[in-house]
Amino acid sequence: MMRRSNKTVWLITFVCVILGFFVVKALEGPNIEMEIGGVTSLETIEKLMSEKKALENRKAELDEIIKDYENKLAQYEAGAADKSRRVQQLQEEIQATRLTAGLLPVKGPGIEIVLNDRKRDSFLDSDPYIMNYFIVHDSDMLHVINELRGAGAEAIAINGTRIMATSRISCGGPTINVGKSERFTPPFVIHAIGNPDELMAAFQREDSIYHSLAAWGLEFHIRRMDSVEIPRYIGDIEFTYAKSIQAGD
Repeated sequence: MMRRSNKTVWLITFVCVILGFFVVKALEGPNIEMEIGGVTSLETIEKLMSEKKALENRKAELDEIIKDYENKLAQYEAGAADKSRRVQQLQEEIQATRLTAGLLPVKGPGIEIVLNDRKRDSFLDSDPYIMNYFIVHDSDMLHVINELRGAGAEAIAINGTRIMATSRISCGGPTINVGKSERFTPPFVIHAIGNPDELMAAFQREDSIYHSLAAWGLEFHIRRMDSVEIPRYIGDIEFTYAKSIQAGD
């Protein structure tokens, strides 16, 4: 009976030792895992914080690069705007110069004048010298053009040919030469753009060519027009002897 009890005690003791060992192992296992897990989390956090700091530094660098490009873009846009305005100004100056030079067709209010020789059945044409008084001469045309210019005409055309400061107006027998190659026979139709009232009034003065031509019986009809179209000058404008003066010359 005693032996069985001792065996039982030893068996129980052995079982308790075994159980104790496993209990200890069981209790030590989670502590070790928690410790290892804790170390791993800390390293991860430190790594993530380091990456975050690196990303923040990179972002700051990129922000500076973007800011630099934005400044360059603003400077370029400002320069482009200035250049665009300058180009526009140059274009406007070129257009104004072409307009002044008569190289553009123009339109505006003005007047129309029709000049024609006196009708032959109203005078004796047996004397050729008398006939010269009853036809339109180049000098008559020049007087009309000069009066129009003096009254403020901004553009003038004879039979659709633009008249410039250098345009020739000369007699060619029964015709009148206008410009380099144009030759017209009467009637002569003159268009002028300007203030219609002022242009009309110029021919109402006592010293106007109108009264002289009308006294000889030549046809001189003038009328106000709300819209007159005058073509651009066709031809070359050449300066052989006149040269521009440069600064310092």
